[in-house]
Amino acid sequence: MNLDNFIIKNHHTENYTTIYNSFAQDKSLTLELRGFGIYLLSMPSNWNINPNQLRLELNIGRDKVTKLINDLIEKGYMFKQQKNLTFTKKGELKNIYYFCDDKELLNKTTEPFRRDETPLQLPLYIGVTEIPNTESPLTKNTNYYKKDIKKEDNNKKNTILTNNLSIRTYLKEILDDFTIVNLLNAKPDLTIDEFTVLYEKATLEFKSGHCNNINSCLVKAASGKWTFRYNITNNDDTKTHRILKGKVNYYLDYFNIASCSKDEILGKFLSECQKYEENLVNAYYKQLKEKLESN
Repeated sequence: MNLDNFIIKNHHTENYTTIYNSFAQDKSLTLELRGFGIYLLSMPSNWNINPNQLRLELNIGRDKVTKLINDLIEKGYMFKQQKNLTFTKKGELKNIYYFCDDKELLNKTTEPFRRDETPLQLPLYIGVTEIPNTESPLTKNTNYYKKDIKKEDNNKKNTILTNNLSIRTYLKEILDDFTIVNLLNAKPDLTIDEFTVLYEKATLEFKSGHCNNINSCLVKAASGKWTFRYNITNNDDTKTHRILKGKVNYYLDYFNIASCSKDEILGKFLSECQKYEENLVNAYYKQLKEKLESN
């Protein structure tokens, strides 16, 4: 036995992960970030990076997952592509994340997405009655609201947001820039707790068919121009339990007949169940995971 080697390496031929040394030894990354990145690299290349699934698998909070992802984006090892919010289907993830332990490869691979400057969603703005007709509808709306965003940012010091910018950072993870401007114009002193309640109610309002657009409902509710009509009842809870139980059984059967990994099945389950109450989904997620692992 060679006792001169202090790093004992096993030359695996299966079930192993290759890591780029420049990532593993990047001193600008915390050990926590490197560990998070290594966990992502251990997944198949077609594995969807789902923050909700990561939170459950790693047993960490939502804010922690968000911070880790944002830090990797800031360091250049992750790229976030936001889907067209107007055409996102119910249950679909609004953001697609790409991770690579090689910055140059990540930039090259995601270059087509970075070049796409098409606005993600037509802005909603309350109180605008006239816009010049010298440009196409999409261009004039975009230019108009860019000016509005710039104007609103320049006037930050005259608002309550000057002393508390955390709400804007928080909203950027959920809403597009135009909706954020409209929301904060409607209620400049909006807090994160108030927004969380409004967003949950607007989501339920949308899913129950009482509004056509969550963002529009949010802005109107913040300005006091929307009365929520949807209420959660015991019957709704019973129905949700029945639906989630059925989805667990469905994905167990699907796993037995399809060529999907357990992680892919769990990811599909979470993506499809985003519209239901989080704690309830988490409970059935754990049930599905335990049953999959016992197979």
